[in-house]
Amino acid sequence: MITLPANLRPSTAPLAPAELALALTELPGWHGDTARIVLTVRPPDLWTLLERVADAEAELDHHTVVDLDAGTVTFALWTHVSDAVTEADLLLARRISDVVAG
Repeated sequence: MITLPANLRPSTAPLAPAELALALTELPGWHGDTARIVLTVRPPDLWTLLERVADAEAELDHHTVVDLDAGTVTFALWTHVSDAVTEADLLLARRISDVVAG
């Protein structure tokens, strides 16, 4: 596991609505508001997807809430200490999107 030095970690300051709206334009399938962002997918190989997301979570030291339902998986992101969406969530959302696409 690679841990980012503190000076390279993404901010956990809440994003402004305009910042989040702009970021979501670059994250297809993700939606939400400044409280939470979510993505629901129906992967061909659920367990491989979850393993790769877990690897990304460990590398970034940030985690998603996962909900499984009838072959779909929903990822929900927000920074708990801020109770809002932050740059840390966007970074993990990008990694999850890469895993889903790859």
